[in-house]
Amino acid sequence: MEYYIIENLLINYIIISCTSILTKKYNSNKKKWIGASLGAIYSIAYIYPQLDILFTLPFKVLIMTLITLVSFTYKNKKEYISIILVFYLVNIFISGSTFFIIYFTGIDHMKISFLIVCVYLSCELLKYIYNDIKALKQLKEFTKNINITLLDNSCSCKALVDSGNLLKDPISNNDVVVVKPSELRGVLPESLLSYDYENIDIMKAEEIINLLDDEISSRIRLIPYKHAGSSKGSIILGIKADYIEIDENKIGNIILGVSNFNDSEYGAILNPSILPEV
Repeated sequence: MEYYIIENLLINYIIISCTSILTKKYNSNKKKWIGASLGAIYSIAYIYPQLDILFTLPFKVLIMTLITLVSFTYKNKKEYISIILVFYLVNIFISGSTFFIIYFTGIDHMKISFLIVCVYLSCELLKYIYNDIKALKQLKEFTKNINITLLDNSCSCKALVDSGNLLKDPISNNDVVVVKPSELRGVLPESLLSYDYENIDIMKAEEIINLLDDEISSRIRLIPYKHAGSSKGSIILGIKADYIEIDENKIGNIILGVSNFNDSEYGAILNPSILPEV
């Protein structure tokens, strides 16, 4: 029984996390685990035949609605409908692809570790497909006011939405928002606001990390990139934010790439794929 519950708990957590990433909606780990726990409790009813009524279509819709209500934060009905539709899409895609993997490999689907791996791989595949579809949309460059939160400290700046910014953290695959250090006043220590972030290398990165306390230094990422028209590789110093807020939408899994780029009209550059689709 305990393995069965753990299996469903982890699978539900993966599904909720995948929905959060696709909808670009920030939700805390606490909310994710509450929603995953609700799904795991519901799954226990499968063991008792006398509770078959709980698996009729109306009850399934009710349970999935409750899971999304406790797992996500939303501003209005339109935004919630967008979330629950993606949640259904993730469930349908994962169910189909997981059963295909199990059928194709012939491995016993009751092996917990294998089933969880199948669900995780299905989520990764869905994210690539979803991002490719979004990449087909052509957007004009425009600006957005964004709010950045790091360790419960916040700052605001104007960001250019530029499809040319394709930077991602190579380890986590999180999107990178390029930000001027001067815009991070109140978030970074004062000693780092005037630091020259051009031509960053491992030695300079280590020098910067030594100036930071443990909470911030643990969030440091090194993002490799190349200048347009140049074959020479460079590094941008990245810092994992709690989240950024755009049009009152909280977006998690964002890396702040600190750079001294030259433009007086805006303080950050972000990819349009980061914007929530509501």
